[in-house]
Amino acid sequence: MSGLELSVRVVEDYGSKVDFRSSGFQRPAKAHAVMWPIKTSLYFLLFWAACLMALVNPIWGVVNYLFAYQTNPTNTWWGEPLEAMGMRFSLFAAGFTILGLFFGRKHVPESRPMFAAWEWCAIGLLLMAFLSLLLEVTFDHRSRNAIDKFWKTMLFVLILTRMGGRREHLRLIIWSLVLGSLYVGYDAYTANPSDFLFGRLNRIGGPDFSTSSGTAAHMSAMLPIIGAAFLCTPSWLAKGLAALAGAFTVNTIVLCRTRSAFLGLLVGALAAGLLAPRARRFRIQCMLAMAVVLSFTLTDEHFWNRMKTLFHRETMQTDMAAVSRTEIWSTSVQILADHPLGIGVGNFARVITQYEPRYAKRSTHNTVVVCFVELGVLGGLLFLGLVGLSLLYVYESYRLADTTRQPLETKFLAHGLLVACVTYFVTGLGTERFYCESFWWVLALPVCLHRLAVNEIGEAHGPFATAEVFTDTHSRRKPVRSAPDAC
Repeated sequence: MSGLELSVRVVEDYGSKVDFRSSGFQRPAKAHAVMWPIKTSLYFLLFWAACLMALVNPIWGVVNYLFAYQTNPTNTWWGEPLEAMGMRFSLFAAGFTILGLFFGRKHVPESRPMFAAWEWCAIGLLLMAFLSLLLEVTFDHRSRNAIDKFWKTMLFVLILTRMGGRREHLRLIIWSLVLGSLYVGYDAYTANPSDFLFGRLNRIGGPDFSTSSGTAAHMSAMLPIIGAAFLCTPSWLAKGLAALAGAFTVNTIVLCRTRSAFLGLLVGALAAGLLAPRARRFRIQCMLAMAVVLSFTLTDEHFWNRMKTLFHRETMQTDMAAVSRTEIWSTSVQILADHPLGIGVGNFARVITQYEPRYAKRSTHNTVVVCFVELGVLGGLLFLGLVGLSLLYVYESYRLADTTRQPLETKFLAHGLLVACVTYFVTGLGTERFYCESFWWVLALPVCLHRLAVNEIGEAHGPFATAEVFTDTHSRRKPVRSAPDAC
């Protein structure tokens, strides 16, 4: 490691020590001025610049939050000096974004109605999560952490759906995810051997997707979004950047060797091929086939040895990971039968011990199961309704695409977000993603796209034209003429 990559911890005491991690020794901190690594200084400047820009336009606060989540500075050597200063990146980014909603109101897209049906359901699910705490026998740190995480996630998701209702804003959000995936992918490409556990990449990614299964699930959902960004941009430089992000993303998934992500990608690829926009269906299918072939070249024997176990019944019956999941799910049915109103957020690891002591402190490994067990039958049905609404918003956005300013771009985004939702949901059936932030981002992006389409129709044809255009689209009459597509 070079001298520029010294990671130091600054303390005010003259007699305290400064940890020179690169050199392996300590000496008295006689000098008050300490040189930060270049990465630390650059991130510090960009982070606070984005915070200040968020006061003028809150979308920069959203972008800042997305980058802070994906880069996870607290888990890097270059972020240690900033963490030592007490910087809480997500808190500061979210705080400045909320302030920007008031100071930069003119940049907040209009919303008709004020809250979409998806947002009302999200608020309802959050209320059910709080109510589930009343059903708990005990309220321990796991419950506190879960509810604290969940309400903060939902707060940011509601900000995301509001700020993403403008085309320029949604483009920034999409490219924030693309560049974030490029960063995570490069981090995985340069990972140390200590970052692997049993041959699987296990210490890369954001604060709530740093395990092999979590990282693979997140990156699998990012692939369709990267593909949509590639199709939408007219710039070959941007296309090259998206292609590079896609390559690093696939490589990360291969290194994680996660079977649930593999199944999610299989279903997602099938949906991508069959449901491609009619105007560019053949081109998308050819590009999809090319991407599959190129992705195959990144795989290795160890990856396929693990994936083959999915199709061998005898192997699945003896594989400890698969067997334990099956038994945990059957036990979850018993828990739900005994507690139809739920056991409370964050309580599964504690309650399952009472039913199956062998699986003490284990997770459900299933997003739907953990929602039903912890929030009850009503909470589980509401969650499935949210997933259904996300798919419905994608469908409606596609139907309204011809009446927007950029019809082809809108269709590409609808197609990409549909595949991302399908991929993440299927992957979530084999790994728990209910309390993961990026899972909710993917479900919320269709709301942004639908709000964007409705807003553009209102701007072009008046606030009362949306219902007429919507009716024309569904009755297959000629839609209102839109501006030429720039894609």
